Amino acid sequence: MNSKSRNNNYLNIIFKILVLLTLYLLQQLPATVLTTAASVPTAFAQVKLSVPFIFLITACISIAIMFYLHQRTQKFTTKKLDWQSGIWIVGGAIFNYSINMLFLPLMKTSNNANVAAQNQLMKLFPILFLIYAVIIAPISEEIFFRGYLINWFFADNLYLGAVVSAIIFGALHISQDPAYFLSKAILGLTMGIVYLKTKNIKANIILHVINNISAFFIG
Repeated sequence: MNSKSRNNNYLNIIFKILVLLTLYLLQQLPATVLTTAASVPTAFAQVKLSVPFIFLITACISIAIMFYLHQRTQKFTTKKLDWQSGIWIVGGAIFNYSINMLFLPLMKTSNNANVAAQNQLMKLFPILFLIYAVIIAPISEEIFFRGYLINWFFADNLYLGAVVSAIIFGALHISQDPAYFLSKAILGLTMGIVYLKTKNIKANIILHVINNISAFFIG
């Protein structure tokens, strides 16, 4: 590889990283609306009814943009969901549930910033948080972590991409609890494998939805 090709490759990687950071901020927009409303309640006291509207609008816009870009940049052709996809989804759901049950007794009950923030939002905006947790977050997180990270940076080794995306997925669920991080990383790896086996982003989105719904029942 000559110096010009290397420079172009570096510039391409830098460009992808900058775009990825921008898309991460976009993916976080709906949650940011809720956290801002929760942290500055006086600012929303007289416009309380606008919070659901702003939340839903930002969610729809961010998901539409992310899904469109994913469809344009995915490195392989999307396959239709079939009975084999269903087997991977069901198998992944059972495995994820088992991992949650295994790690739950090992997790710290305090000093977990991610869980504390979710609990606060659940108390202040129960319906909006439920919509976010079981619909919006699974869609946007799967497109970002599995769709973008794997396809953009690991086109030549998709399964390595699944491992790296799982580690980043676990790390970005901010916590100083190793058990919490490890559980999220394993869940992320499961969803990455399902994505690559089914060749359809909707499969791991469905799996993520099932996982988040089950989380409400197991604490």
